[in-house]
Amino acid sequence: MHRSPIARRVATCLLGGLFAVVLAAAYATPARADEVLRVLTWKMAPYGMVDDQGRLTGFEVEIARALCATMGVRCEIDMLPFPEVLELLERNGADFAVASILKTPERAKKYLFTDRYKRSSSCYIGRAGEWPLGAQPVLAGKRISVTRGSKQQDYFRTRDTGGIIQVFDDQGEAIQAVADGRVDLALAPSTVAVHLLTSNEGQNLEVIGEPISEGGLGGESAIALPLGREELRDRVNQALRAILADGRYDAISSRFLPFRVY
Repeated sequence: MHRSPIARRVATCLLGGLFAVVLAAAYATPARADEVLRVLTWKMAPYGMVDDQGRLTGFEVEIARALCATMGVRCEIDMLPFPEVLELLERNGADFAVASILKTPERAKKYLFTDRYKRSSSCYIGRAGEWPLGAQPVLAGKRISVTRGSKQQDYFRTRDTGGIIQVFDDQGEAIQAVADGRVDLALAPSTVAVHLLTSNEGQNLEVIGEPISEGGLGGESAIALPLGREELRDRVNQALRAILADGRYDAISSRFLPFRVY
């Protein structure tokens, strides 16, 4: 029987969708309908934010939802400032966190990590027009904001740059301090910077210099769990592989991020 081009395209789409469902089912762990997990995400756009309907959303919020759906469990998602995420995990106050936590040897002593779910770098954010175009900023005598508990804060702990470091509990406040003139620069994750600069809040700000990965300012971010949760870590890894394989990861990424971070 001869099929029209439209019919063939419809059939291809249906088969592709069926394949994705079958593939996800093959990776998924058995459903545990009575299991409730507490999941932490980072309160910072585009990773975690509140939409116009008052619903939590964002790249990491939706990744967390996809992981929980694949594992067949119900998850209660809390969106918190970065320092609170780390503190709760260390106190075993949550089951896992999808919160841009860089995987480092130092942190591996405090938390259990999955495989990576994204790569990251950092960059400086300054007020537009105040810095030489394309040049790395000279930090001596400049006030620089970072987030408490972040790798950006750790970076300055190990270096004498001549900068005056100011620490904020909230990444949004650290960047707002640049706009308000309270500090000269913020050092922040690059994806946060790109999202900010395409928003109304960032119209008077710009990225200063090039993205930085050395010195712990970039690397692999992984889902973090309290120590001793190896069985759950393995289940999360299995779910992560499933959403990477069936296209859900890329679909979520394209909604919130300007480029692929995996």
